[in-house]
Amino acid sequence: MQAAPKVAMSDDFLKSLLKVGKKEQQGVMEFVAKFRQNPRATGINYEVIRDAADANMRSVRINKEIRGIVLKPDSGDVYCLLWVDRHDDAYQWARRHKVSIHPDKGSMQVYAVQPNDLGKRTGADSSSGGIDLSAQPSSSNPRDVQQPGTTQVAVEAGLFSKLKDREIRRLGVPDDCLALVREVRTEDELMALQKESRLPSDALDALVMYAAGEPYEKLIEEQEAPEHVDTEDYAQALERSASRRHFVVLTEDSDLEALLNAPLERWRVFLHPSQRKLVERDWNGPVKVTGGAGTGKTVVAMHRAARLASQYANLPGKPVVFTTFTKTLAEDIRHNLAKLCTPLQMEKIQVVNVDSWALSILHRFGYRNQLLYSEDQRNKLWKDAHEALNADLQSEFEPSFLRAEYERVVMPQNCQSAEDYMRARRVGRGGQLGRLQRKALWVAFAEYRALLAQSHLCEPEDAFRDACALIRQADEKSAQAGVPTEGGGLGIRCMVVDEAQDISAAAFELIRAAVPESENDLFLVGDAHQRIYRHKVVLGKVGINVRGRRSCSLKVNYRTTDEIRQWAVAALAGCEIDDLDGDVDNLKGYHSLTHGDRPEERTSSSVQQDVDCIVQILDDAKDKGIEPRSICVVARTQGDLKSIRDALEARQVACLMLDTVTSDDDSRPGVRLSTMHRVKGLEFDIVVIAGYEGADKYAERFGRDADAGVLSDFESAERCLLHVAATRAKRQLVVLKRQGA
Repeated sequence: MQAAPKVAMSDDFLKSLLKVGKKEQQGVMEFVAKFRQNPRATGINYEVIRDAADANMRSVRINKEIRGIVLKPDSGDVYCLLWVDRHDDAYQWARRHKVSIHPDKGSMQVYAVQPNDLGKRTGADSSSGGIDLSAQPSSSNPRDVQQPGTTQVAVEAGLFSKLKDREIRRLGVPDDCLALVREVRTEDELMALQKESRLPSDALDALVMYAAGEPYEKLIEEQEAPEHVDTEDYAQALERSASRRHFVVLTEDSDLEALLNAPLERWRVFLHPSQRKLVERDWNGPVKVTGGAGTGKTVVAMHRAARLASQYANLPGKPVVFTTFTKTLAEDIRHNLAKLCTPLQMEKIQVVNVDSWALSILHRFGYRNQLLYSEDQRNKLWKDAHEALNADLQSEFEPSFLRAEYERVVMPQNCQSAEDYMRARRVGRGGQLGRLQRKALWVAFAEYRALLAQSHLCEPEDAFRDACALIRQADEKSAQAGVPTEGGGLGIRCMVVDEAQDISAAAFELIRAAVPESENDLFLVGDAHQRIYRHKVVLGKVGINVRGRRSCSLKVNYRTTDEIRQWAVAALAGCEIDDLDGDVDNLKGYHSLTHGDRPEERTSSSVQQDVDCIVQILDDAKDKGIEPRSICVVARTQGDLKSIRDALEARQVACLMLDTVTSDDDSRPGVRLSTMHRVKGLEFDIVVIAGYEGADKYAERFGRDADAGVLSDFESAERCLLHVAATRAKRQLVVLKRQGA
């Protein structure tokens, strides 16, 4: 009996599908569905491509215009969909690309063996640093050969000159690419190879990390190298973790429509081996995962939640809690988890933002107060508390100063009395306050708390501490009763925490109290480069030990082009960014796999000029087949955004405002509009940052702190906010700056 064929699809196939016209995509999807069922069907005609770079490649006819490129080895019964395009372009791709099984790693690799004629660089091409790879000599023709009549000069050593050929190969470089790697002198040249796809992506990742200073031994240790590799066994290669980054085996259970339609669904299938390790490993305690924007932290977190839900499916209730900072982010996570998880897995996961979660714990223990969210109400309460001071202090200290002092000193250090406040450290606060001044100011802080209580309100930070205290009291009572419980009897086995950089120390203390210390207890993901709410925490100081091997970092940006990534990183120049545990994070080795146009910076003097630019961008995008819903206009404030919306609608442009209650629903038409805060966690083909006035000006306007010497702190937060907004763009970024910004 003939074995059932193994049918797989590459991520390149999905990428190429997105570039095929909308009218053609449905036909491609219908073909793929039939192909999965029976790749041996008589209606499928496999045509030999005479000049293909790989003898195992075949062409299949999808319709009159469209061709698919399939890997169909002579041995075995494996069929891999590699590429889809118009007839001539599909054949051109096949002429330039090769598929092989790496002899050390055993992974299936796809890479270009010839430069792309359409995008071939010349020495004058500034986008690639002026590098002409096609003209570079091979290792047998070194650059340091002295030419007649010239003076010999020192030649820069190769970037990988310290490594032997076999060591380079162990990093995932195919044998026929070794000479190419040997020629690389600079990181720009390495990135130029990336632009042409001249190296398999897993090899490129390793080379970039090595060039950034990562120890070779560590890179090798992180790899999964099988004991024996058969370079002709494609079926076995498809099962290996390194291959699953780029290939998915199609089964009867495969959701083809989901696979072929949405970026998130591609992520759920094509996990990088380093990501998969984080997801599947049993950790002996908490683990922290950091990484720059677009490195897949949230996707990894969702996969981790799904894995834990399966592992602890026998426990009652919802033993897995997935929490993030805001309600809108929690809604996005819940929506995407439902695509990733089975119904049984979803039954075991509670998805909730951290404030709501804390409040639910308080209500469980009979706490009746509600969280204070209204800024208008908060400002009024501080104005009333300010009036409790004597006249001299009222004239010396503004309500904004009192609020900032309460949020930055009193709450984080849990000051419950004037004596506590007089002993409190004021690190990061510019002005000096003597003991007598602090004692006098405490009157206002006590009054503010009294006003909150009268209104049956509490600050989120106070709610975290109160909930933490109640859990610990419950554990003490149960221990005294001889029926000890942990975590207040909440039944939480493990917690996945997204956007950890925006979660406060008090919230983490609550998390630590609610989740008993055990294997796989806490999985924390975050990036302090994207901290936009000024909460700073050292995890070790709140009882969460993530030092050593329990602290991991993701380096590959899968979302944005490298040009956008570089621009966004440059926006943070001069800002010292932490790693969430007291050390500095410098994004060493952080890079993108794709390339495109450099971000545009245009000067605009008014909303009307902004809208003129936006309309032109929309028209250009339409010509490229990019729908308005894949474009987002971002502004700093709701007021700015509403002005843009009104002007766009006056020109008959459909808009969808994304706010705290509106999610980004693909079924709703129109260009998306979002504040810089709300856009966090989303991604679009094109992002336009409109009416941008500069981090320094926004810091002065929104700092809400009269204390001397802290303006730079607010400016850093604004730079992080710009960084977040810029890294939502996948293909194109346009920044419309106000004159003088």
